[in-house]
Amino acid sequence: MSDIFKSYESDFELAYQEAHSKLGQITSLNDAQRKSALKSVEIATEECLELIDQMNIEVQSLPSSQRSSYNTKIRQYKAKVDEAKTKLKQLLDDEDKRELFGSRYKDSDEFDSEGGSLHDSQRKQLLNNNSSIERSNQRLRDSQRIALETENIGGNILNDLRSQRETITNSRNTLDQADNYVDKSIKTLKTMTRRMTANKFISYAIIAVLIILIFLVLASKFW
Repeated sequence: MSDIFKSYESDFELAYQEAHSKLGQITSLNDAQRKSALKSVEIATEECLELIDQMNIEVQSLPSSQRSSYNTKIRQYKAKVDEAKTKLKQLLDDEDKRELFGSRYKDSDEFDSEGGSLHDSQRKQLLNNNSSIERSNQRLRDSQRIALETENIGGNILNDLRSQRETITNSRNTLDQADNYVDKSIKTLKTMTRRMTANKFISYAIIAVLIILIFLVLASKFW
């Protein structure tokens, strides 16, 4: 088992070294050589992945206690291939751009202070500007949403205040009417009191007259 795995490892190292070497040479090649090198890298990385699959199959036949070290190696190999494929994808994208835009993507492009082409720097700057504009637009949309929510809340508050004002006005009118009723009741009570007082005096006067009449009748009988 270990001999077969080592054989796959040896083949993997050869394929990976070829891909790695070609990737390092890309920038110094002309258009035709660059396309050929990219194709070679693509084939080499695919071969690396096939060898990793074969390693996985061999490891599955091992006892569980022996798989750990082999799985660790396979993960390391997979990470190296993924890194190479990422770089390959970037180079293929650049190649597509060269074919699409022609002279604007030539190797003779000027380079900035960090080693990247001016076009790439400008492109990154445009992307950053677009991201900044998008964030600004998002903040503006958030501000508009908050303003609308605030306006709605303000409208609701005004409606509540208007309703409360109407309630207070109605309550005040009710109190005014109650005051009028109380005033009328007081006047009625005063009138009734005066009439009761007058009725008392009249009653007393009638009683006094009756008493006088009784005395006069009695007196006339004895005289």
